[in-house]
Amino acid sequence: MTKKQSRATKQAHAQRAAERAAAIRAESERKERRRRTIVVTAVVIGVLTLVVAIATIVQSGRDTTGESATPPAGVVDTYGLPRGSDGAPVTVEIYEDFMCPFCGDLEAAATDMLVGYVDAGDVQVQYKMLSFLDRASDGSDYSTRAMNAVGVVLDTAGPEAAVRLHDLLYENQPAEGTPGLDDDQLVALAVEAGADEEQVRGPIEDRAFEVWVKNATDQANQDGATSTPYVVVNDEPLDQVPTEQLVADLEAAIEAAKAE
Repeated sequence: MTKKQSRATKQAHAQRAAERAAAIRAESERKERRRRTIVVTAVVIGVLTLVVAIATIVQSGRDTTGESATPPAGVVDTYGLPRGSDGAPVTVEIYEDFMCPFCGDLEAAATDMLVGYVDAGDVQVQYKMLSFLDRASDGSDYSTRAMNAVGVVLDTAGPEAAVRLHDLLYENQPAEGTPGLDDDQLVALAVEAGADEEQVRGPIEDRAFEVWVKNATDQANQDGATSTPYVVVNDEPLDQVPTEQLVADLEAAIEAAKAE
């Protein structure tokens, strides 16, 4: 009887020992899983923080975050130079740079067609000017200076004169890699467009709307206009294709929008 009790006791002790060992292993595995989870979470947070930091650095290098700018009087949608009535059923947005030769090609090929739609009351064109190509003007920041000049004329002489200056800048478009038109030439074209020299010379030379230009360029990036020309008809962007096809696509899009 004693031997049987001793054997049973040993078995019970062994079972309890095995249970304790299993519990220790389970606790150890639980702690290891928790440690791995903490490590992985920390790594993910670190990576996300790095991504956000890089994005912030890139963004701060290309925009004017924290700098507000008063737009010129007469502007539409903060950055648009309007051609045509606000009540037109079709809106055509053209993102462009005064130094961009493809923008010049589009202006030469499409302006007469667009003016016909504008005069009929069917279309308002909104020129969304940019300064992507300052780097292509031999250090003169021509794109910024040209857009600033249009802003000055819009602010002081109104949309009609500003649109006329817009057209004159393309008629006298400089080649990429050159300094472009100097400030005296910009003033002369502004006066030809209908502005008063005394009102525009100072703001053109001082780049009164420079921050507005920079903010417009950053907004264009956010709008998807990463190259020019970029054309949008009633909020629908057109494919960036060669000029002849782009003009045909633009006319077709306007006709389709009119029919809606």
